[in-house]
Amino acid sequence: MCGIAGFNWPDQRLVKTMMDALRHRGPDDEGFYVDDAVSLGHRRLSIVDLSEMGHQPMVYEHGGRRAIVTFNGEIFNFHEVRAALVGKGYRFRSESDTEIVLASYIEWGSDCVHHFNGMWAFALYDEAEKRLLLSRDRFGEKPLHYRLDGGKLIFASEIKAILAHPVRRRANREIVSDYLYKGEAQGRLESFFEDILMLPPAHNAVFDLRAKRMTLARYYEPRHGRRRVAPDEFRAALKKAVERRLIADVPVSISLSSGTDSTSVAALTAQLTHTGFKAFTTATEQGVGDETALISQFLVRYPQFELERSSLSEASFCEHYREAIFHMDEPFARQSAYVRWEIANLTRQNRRKVLLNGEGADEVLGGYVSFAPRFLVDLSKKGHLIRLARELGATLRHPERTRIMRELRSVLSPLKSRLTEASEKAGELQRKFGIRLERGEDRPARYDDIKDFLDAQVRGYSLPRLLLCNDKMSMANSVEGRAPFLDHEFVDLAFSMETTDLMVNGWRKFPLREAMRGLVPDEILFRKSKDTFNAPIFDYLRSEPIRRRVEEIFREPRTASIFDPRAYVSEYERFLARRGADRPFLLHGLFLEEWARMFEVEFA
Repeated sequence: MCGIAGFNWPDQRLVKTMMDALRHRGPDDEGFYVDDAVSLGHRRLSIVDLSEMGHQPMVYEHGGRRAIVTFNGEIFNFHEVRAALVGKGYRFRSESDTEIVLASYIEWGSDCVHHFNGMWAFALYDEAEKRLLLSRDRFGEKPLHYRLDGGKLIFASEIKAILAHPVRRRANREIVSDYLYKGEAQGRLESFFEDILMLPPAHNAVFDLRAKRMTLARYYEPRHGRRRVAPDEFRAALKKAVERRLIADVPVSISLSSGTDSTSVAALTAQLTHTGFKAFTTATEQGVGDETALISQFLVRYPQFELERSSLSEASFCEHYREAIFHMDEPFARQSAYVRWEIANLTRQNRRKVLLNGEGADEVLGGYVSFAPRFLVDLSKKGHLIRLARELGATLRHPERTRIMRELRSVLSPLKSRLTEASEKAGELQRKFGIRLERGEDRPARYDDIKDFLDAQVRGYSLPRLLLCNDKMSMANSVEGRAPFLDHEFVDLAFSMETTDLMVNGWRKFPLREAMRGLVPDEILFRKSKDTFNAPIFDYLRSEPIRRRVEEIFREPRTASIFDPRAYVSEYERFLARRGADRPFLLHGLFLEEWARMFEVEFA
């Protein structure tokens, strides 16, 4: 829902220019608030309270206090918070959650976020105190970028709005280095643009408009524990999370694969609503990632879902990959970013604004391959030797055993050898492509137990970047994504579980599989393999439009100061001749050059 932007001085023309850059995030309405201290802007995607009463920026007064907010997101428990506030004497004009945010701030100050179950990024102006409260939800479902320089604060849902200001568009060399050497700037809050940062998830930032200083404070951490959680309790918590995310005054739809995560969300949705429900999925012309056979088995049980499928193709990729880069504000590394764009585009074509998804389940419940070896190490550390032997045996029979064992050897190898191997790989890339950037220092994380590993995935390593991608690709198409697995009450329950219950007989995310027995077909819950949420992008790189594009843009590339364009073109020719090539670097080099041209980025 929506796009927000603003800064700490008056200029309605400039804030209007910022909002024009965010039109795709909110095509339904536009609003501004400007006084001598702030300029706030808003683009609205109407989902809750479609009337004019939901217009933003919204002003609220109570007890002689006045606050103004520009708000992006949803407070899913706003009816409960509203009832509590009514009991304290507050009155409301609208049926929107935005008004609840304002009243909650007047009642509880910055601590109001503790009362919210939802996803959000907002800027709230306390007129009397002359301060701005910037806040971002617990896991970072909604983005909030900012630039603070010389006492001037600029913030927005997307970087392109910040670039509406006359700021220098200089590349962040450390982030670009991470991208070229490691594939992605995992766990970094800096952007690809120098001096433009991301407010961390689960943080409030208070900007003093008089002193022109900002202070950040974390307001949430998942609660760790070690208790048994029965399947019924687990399923009830997830069902409640799904129920909250069905709250809308427009039709809700779902992104559906044949995986455990999205089918679990869909099965629980079917228990909560009996109306027709649109489901969207993708497949390629080559059949890669085509999950419709298993999805069809699911739909036999739940005929209320009407499935729409987008066919991914070389032509579509060539037409839209630059659009995806533009909306990401950065060169993307995840191939799934393009797939997410296609699903959101299909959702928009079907005139849907809300899309449920299964994001976050792998991070919260340990679904990735990388979880398995660390789980085995955790069993060894804790002396669960009989269980360790059983899980090792299951691992050796697992279809992903080669990847798991390779990862296990890496986890068990000495830190020095891992750093040496990474350094050697980087050195090879540097020599091959003439990279003129220093490789960033490796900072391997240390985990006391498996919960620390999951916590790192959720808070710093994997999830924040994934959610940024999901938001940008969905909102590019004026679609709001909602993730039931990231309901903080559900996450707290998951993190309170006994660690040994998270993987059983080689099955990762076992509590989810066990809880959904009877609701999701066993063919899905306990399938031996799953196609990744990707398109065959490397095949698309051989297409004629990409060949012409590479020839065109690497004649005089903007990236020539950071890697050798002749080496790039030579490697691309090897790739076309199928003589072996570094495919990831070819992809990343192309995307980096496209991004640099698109946003007129300086590398000096």
